[in-house]
Amino acid sequence: CWVCLGLWVRKFINLSKNRQVKLDKKFPDLFKIYCVEDTPHYKRVAITVFDHWLTLEEFQNDFPDKNERLSRNKSLHDFAKVMSKNTEILNFKFKGKWERCYPSFREFSSQESMDNYLHPAGDNDSSDKFCRLVLPEFSAVYFESWDYTNIFYIQDDKVIPEIKKWASESGVYCLEY
Repeated sequence: CWVCLGLWVRKFINLSKNRQVKLDKKFPDLFKIYCVEDTPHYKRVAITVFDHWLTLEEFQNDFPDKNERLSRNKSLHDFAKVMSKNTEILNFKFKGKWERCYPSFREFSSQESMDNYLHPAGDNDSSDKFCRLVLPEFSAVYFESWDYTNIFYIQDDKVIPEIKKWASESGVYCLEY
């Protein structure tokens, strides 16, 4: 048993109550965007392996082989690593239920924990394993999503050039909605 051997290590460390309150105010409607509901506080920007929005036909005919899937996931992972090197990233989960649901913000316990978490869940059958982050300095939220396309929810367009720079460094694309 890993716990008995003292080898079990927590992936995340909860932030202080004071920091939780500040972040909760900084990221309004976080549960709404998690539920993919509209909110006036955010604009969406996509990070994707594709250089354009796929047409329905392109999407329906996209059946990458194993090597291509690995390559796409590596590119998205590279983007996440560049992002994490350039700004603070924090994980969050939700506590409570529905109207009383509130975010709990957490930092990573180690660089290894962060790197493992940032690796795309890929062809997982559930979005429960997808990466969920806030970038406090950028007032942005980052969600892993399906089809090799992840989503930023940003509160200020001024951060888009930096996101595009990270994308360019990583071999992925930043597409605006």
